[in-house]
Amino acid sequence: MNNRDNAPDLVAEADRERARADAGEGLARLRGASLDELADLAEEVRCQVADLTDDALGSNPIPRDRLRNVTARLSRLADTLSRAARGYAGARATDMVYPRIFEDLDEHGWTARPDRDLDGTLPPVPISELVDRRGYRRGWRRGFQTITLWFTGPYSLAYGTASGHGRLWTTQEVKAVITSAPTPIREANADSRMNSAVPFDATYDQVADHMRAAGWGDPVEEYPCDDRGIRRPHGTGTSGVWESPSSYGFRVYAWGVGDEPAHVWYWAGTLANLDALRRLTGRH
Repeated sequence: MNNRDNAPDLVAEADRERARADAGEGLARLRGASLDELADLAEEVRCQVADLTDDALGSNPIPRDRLRNVTARLSRLADTLSRAARGYAGARATDMVYPRIFEDLDEHGWTARPDRDLDGTLPPVPISELVDRRGYRRGWRRGFQTITLWFTGPYSLAYGTASGHGRLWTTQEVKAVITSAPTPIREANADSRMNSAVPFDATYDQVADHMRAAGWGDPVEEYPCDDRGIRRPHGTGTSGVWESPSSYGFRVYAWGVGDEPAHVWYWAGTLANLDALRRLTGRH
């Protein structure tokens, strides 16, 4: 066997090595950003302690009320440093990466919830996985909506959960919640995603077969549609809606015409292919 025969295997191995190197570089950058943030927090703690020491050793005693306020602020800052340090220690290359997360939270009206409001809140995973729970837990509120995220770095997440949606599995889902309208997403708004140009790698009938095989059963709604997915009594296409058997209110939408590629989406956006649908339906 010559080198030409080995070429496909060598190329595949090179691709795997490149992917491992890229993942390692991404994790290194994340850890570097985490160290920078922890250093800033530590410096702030140091400054607060120095100021408190100067006041304590000054000629004028610190008033009791002011001392109480200063020590409470220092305690909160030290607690933040401790929580962040523990959470950031568990970073992995497979974590959800969302560089603009704080900008998006600010721009879309989310308000941080105090850490004490999150006491007792556990990651949205089976109890068997809680031994290895990771991340620095933080929460936000907007009206009646809440979102809780477990940070493994300044912009990476191990887990996420949101009111009305349950566990958030991908960066796309986290961003969809944060950047959504302040009112809950309604099913009617799904019409705006029906005309996605993303080609799917299966027909509507194949999607329906997969949903049945995945345990989701037949569509809870199904009706004829035209070649743009719009409901028509005599349309040549078919549109259907499936509801998760395990997550109440979690729905997957699809439409297609004959042997043409289907269009499939859920609340967080369009699904690109059947593999993505398999991953999604396997979780809900």
